[in-house]
Amino acid sequence: MAAASQAAGCIITSDGGDEFAIVTAEWSLKSTTGQTLSCPPGITIAAVYAQEVDANYNRVGAPFVTTYDCTANFGNTQPLPPSVYEMWVELTDSSGNMVYATSTSRNEAAPTERFPDGYFVDVVDVDKTFKTTLLADGGYFQFDWDLRRAGTNAPLTCAEVPKVAILSTSVTNPNNSFDDRFFCDENYGLTGGLLQGTYTLEVSAINTAGQGLGPQTQLLNKQISSPNKVTELGTIMVRVD
Repeated sequence: MAAASQAAGCIITSDGGDEFAIVTAEWSLKSTTGQTLSCPPGITIAAVYAQEVDANYNRVGAPFVTTYDCTANFGNTQPLPPSVYEMWVELTDSSGNMVYATSTSRNEAAPTERFPDGYFVDVVDVDKTFKTTLLADGGYFQFDWDLRRAGTNAPLTCAEVPKVAILSTSVTNPNNSFDDRFFCDENYGLTGGLLQGTYTLEVSAINTAGQGLGPQTQLLNKQISSPNKVTELGTIMVRVD
């Protein structure tokens, strides 16, 4: 298995004068209740992916991949050209052919960053850390939105809508509800981790006080799968009075 030994914190310069960067990846496998879990039997590898992206966050070329023992829980990438990267971790068997789980690219080491900064790692000037949790018994909903005026269906901009909220309620246990809120101009939402199962979703525009600005858009019987699966909801129409 490959391992990069340079410490994070500064850009590395080779003897030839070329500059390189390092991303330190940290990963953990947990349950949706927060319990830390061991790697499953037969899952021995954590593959750390660093995919370069352009100024529009489109992928450029093939990803750099560095592999570690699944139980290591952290490791550096190989030296990278200083750039912006989409990062993720895959937990696999020794051959790499059987993928148990793939992390999202949301960086827990930058929890206050909005999209896209919280989902891409910029190592143009300084090395960074990418931290991720993989859920053994849960996953996420992912979506974007299209703002419309209720009644006329005219398109709207985020100038009138501070945030978009999604309420995920378990069908089997209505007492389990989870509220995620996103800045409207992000135009992208990835919910917090949810236990595998079926959910009713309510998406709405809200003001800074959390009050609704229009009717809710309801989505029925949407499924969360595990381990760490992302359910793509597509573009959801959000109506504003």
